[in-house]
Amino acid sequence: MQPDHAVPPTERLRFARRTSVEQVEEGTLLAPKFDRDGLIPVVTTDADTGEVLMVATMDAEALLRTVDTREAHYWSRSRQARWRKGASSGLVQDVVEIRIDDDQDAVWLRVRVRGSGASCHVGYRSCFYRSVKPGGALPGGPVELRFEETEKVVDPKELYGDAPTPTRL
Repeated sequence: MQPDHAVPPTERLRFARRTSVEQVEEGTLLAPKFDRDGLIPVVTTDADTGEVLMVATMDAEALLRTVDTREAHYWSRSRQARWRKGASSGLVQDVVEIRIDDDQDAVWLRVRVRGSGASCHVGYRSCFYRSVKPGGALPGGPVELRFEETEKVVDPKELYGDAPTPTRL
């Protein structure tokens, strides 16, 4: 049984069929390869700075909505739902450019974020607000992280109220 976010028959017409390696790698038509769950990974960066803001997934409909509206749409694996980035927070990602990789199984979005510029539901500018400390691990313990962003750009409580976090353990 296909997941509900697999490519619907009417949307298949918007994507080219994958007919040859040459067509996929050198062709001029979008022929994305979704995984067995009907998803494709997406890297989203700031169009001006190149900073990585987030990594997410899209189903076919999210990719087509992104192409059509020039606003980023994603598939949330934790919520099992499609969403337009910024629908509840106002932190809409306006798409400047959409790129596809060589074998068309990954998407790169270059965006500008409306409002405060935050892209992370935790309130930071980027979802990649921490790094692994050089030397990494505590003696006999876990690997340590350090904050690269020390100030939140927005207060998540102001944006989302009492809505639960999408993070799942």
